[in-house]
Amino acid sequence: MSRLTLLISLLISSVTLGQVPVGAWRDHISYIRTVSVADAGDRVYCSAGAGLIVFDKKDNSVGKLSRVHGLSDTDISTIEWSAENRMLITGYTNGNIDIIKENRIVNIPDILRSSITGSKRINNIMVAGDRAYLSCNFGIVVLNLERFEVADTYFLGGAGTRLAVNDMEFDGEFLYAATSSGVYRAAIDAPNLIDFSFWERLDFLPDDAAVYTSLAIYEGSLFAVAMDGSGRYSCLKTDDGSWEYFGAPSSVPLTVRSSGGYLSVFSNEVTYIYGQGLSLVRQIDDYGPWSAAFRDVEVEHEGRIWIADRNNGLVRAEGESYNSLVPPGPYSNRVYSISSYPGRTYFAAGGHNAARNNLWIRGEYSIFEEGNYSFRLEEEIRDLLLVKEHPADPGTKYLASWGYGIVEYREGRFHERFTAENSTLRSIIPGDNYIRIGGMAFDKDNNLWVTNSGVTDPVSVRKANGNWVSFPYGGVINHNQAGQIIVNRPGHKWMLLPRGGGLFVFDNDPDSDDRSGDLTRKLSIVDEDNSLISNEVFSIAEDNNGYIWVGTNRGVVVYFNPGRVFTDASFPARRIVVEGVRDEDRGYLLNNETVTAIAVDGADRKWFGTEKSGAFLVSADGREQIYHFTSQNSPLLSNSITDIDIDPSSGEVFFGTSAGVVSYRGTATVGGNTFKNVYAFPNPVRESYSGPITITGLMRDSVVKITDISGNLVYETVSLGGQAVWDGLNARGQRVRTGIYLIFVSSPDGSQSHVTKLMFIH
Repeated sequence: MSRLTLLISLLISSVTLGQVPVGAWRDHISYIRTVSVADAGDRVYCSAGAGLIVFDKKDNSVGKLSRVHGLSDTDISTIEWSAENRMLITGYTNGNIDIIKENRIVNIPDILRSSITGSKRINNIMVAGDRAYLSCNFGIVVLNLERFEVADTYFLGGAGTRLAVNDMEFDGEFLYAATSSGVYRAAIDAPNLIDFSFWERLDFLPDDAAVYTSLAIYEGSLFAVAMDGSGRYSCLKTDDGSWEYFGAPSSVPLTVRSSGGYLSVFSNEVTYIYGQGLSLVRQIDDYGPWSAAFRDVEVEHEGRIWIADRNNGLVRAEGESYNSLVPPGPYSNRVYSISSYPGRTYFAAGGHNAARNNLWIRGEYSIFEEGNYSFRLEEEIRDLLLVKEHPADPGTKYLASWGYGIVEYREGRFHERFTAENSTLRSIIPGDNYIRIGGMAFDKDNNLWVTNSGVTDPVSVRKANGNWVSFPYGGVINHNQAGQIIVNRPGHKWMLLPRGGGLFVFDNDPDSDDRSGDLTRKLSIVDEDNSLISNEVFSIAEDNNGYIWVGTNRGVVVYFNPGRVFTDASFPARRIVVEGVRDEDRGYLLNNETVTAIAVDGADRKWFGTEKSGAFLVSADGREQIYHFTSQNSPLLSNSITDIDIDPSSGEVFFGTSAGVVSYRGTATVGGNTFKNVYAFPNPVRESYSGPITITGLMRDSVVKITDISGNLVYETVSLGGQAVWDGLNARGQRVRTGIYLIFVSSPDGSQSHVTKLMFIH
């Protein structure tokens, strides 16, 4: 057995969304869809998939916990509070376990790492004394809460079979288990509960081998929820070997739970709360103006009700008052693409599957702007792929969809939807408006270039004057998939042809009706020997030198002379050779990795996202690996990266993953043409702070010199784009003394300079 104990300085804190220091992470997780709730006395915890909501009853603050704060995983399936041990047990769908106690998060990965085949999902948790009993899809796992370790594993079913355990209860004498084949019980002091013969099935129950999903003990009776073969749910009340129906059968799943001296019976649509003598004391089927979607319910002794709601986060019910308690975040954790602008980042939540068929996700995108979140839900469209701002009017946005054309928003309001009826975009279904957009990009003249998949005119442009023009390049491309497009510095358009088509490059005049002068070229990605590298393309970007970087399923290739694409008969791609410490480490950059995303930072370094191996930061020339972030060594939510983009003003790098979005404050920003708004933060640097000190607002590759007030040089560096970072140490590696420090910055050629001050407290 192995475990990891993480010490965290701020386990619970109010949500802060201000500027984060260089090197810090923050999550952009949705806390709207919750599944489990636990009352911890002075706090309430509520699980929301990739994170936990933490409500502090004393000051009414809403906090959150995620991988950024020390959780070991994502996709939380259930939580349970142990009042006796003062700890929260957190179970995940993959079998991982976190225990949160005081200022520690203890990870117990035994189930996750076990050789058990099939699903390892933790369905529910029941605590009895210093033991926690985990209901898993393969059986029961018992945790020793004093030693933070697995004590036992019980497999129910006998004869080598393993029953899924959905829930457990304890009446002080017997353990009860609701399984995929009946309800079992065993005396807690039985000599060997690993031996299945010590477990007996309650054969007096109707259809005693049915699926039982939920258990609760209330006023000495065992309540059990059974699902029959037709999918109907019944709540049964049992006493001394007899049973009776408790309420009418339901066509939707039911759950029973005992808490705070009350019994709760709830479905997705309604919650019934019973008090002494099983008298009905409360029925909730909505929250006044909001509809309800119950996933878990816990009642306090005072009668206050805490609800995990599928659509409203953590809900507090007091009398007839309802409050939704949700930390700020996007609407959901789905993210297909990320588009970052200075101070604003968009998360598009649509997409398509690997076969490029629709997912039919409601039109959704979220906006993170200056530390705040908002979102839009467009009911008339599905599968939004991309959001682009108009370069001259950021209040105007264009939304590309997979099957519903392009939608234009102005100042946050729907303005127009472009279809086959009012544009040159074409439907793949004749006579319909089923228009698949693969990519969008603006050129320097504010013309919007659009790829239109599956049609004979796969390229259209909406000119700056609002007119549309299409280009009949289908015969040249000879491929039915059109994807991402970029416009490089010379104005050439480079587009991906997904699913084996390679690249298509073209140059034309959108204001001319004469197509004879158009330059076009379809490229197979080949090396210097004209051998095919791969035509499976996934990402593309232009760097600060004008080089074109392309992500394939065999790593990264580069075109160092893109201006010669229409003139050179042979136009090979180059593969970057990475030098290793040993000869056998020498190889091509990200060889055989599927590179799903490319982003270029202000220092011309490249961020690469991969399908299975997380994210990489490499040097400007690609030969040196600077970072490799994975879900194992960082707060990255998943190793499957969907997209990466960078806020050019702050250097914050946003990672879209299969489990949601997190960001990392990078060291590089886009440099300006002059020194503008130069400042250092934090300022003053207090004695308790030991992190990086950032100087921003610089020109690219600025020379930065830091001196004390007497002019003695303390530190010197060259900025990464428009930003430089200092660790607060002098040349001898010692923390500098208390005082005022001068920061001198100059442009690379020395023609421009600036001075700012920094207060340092030892």
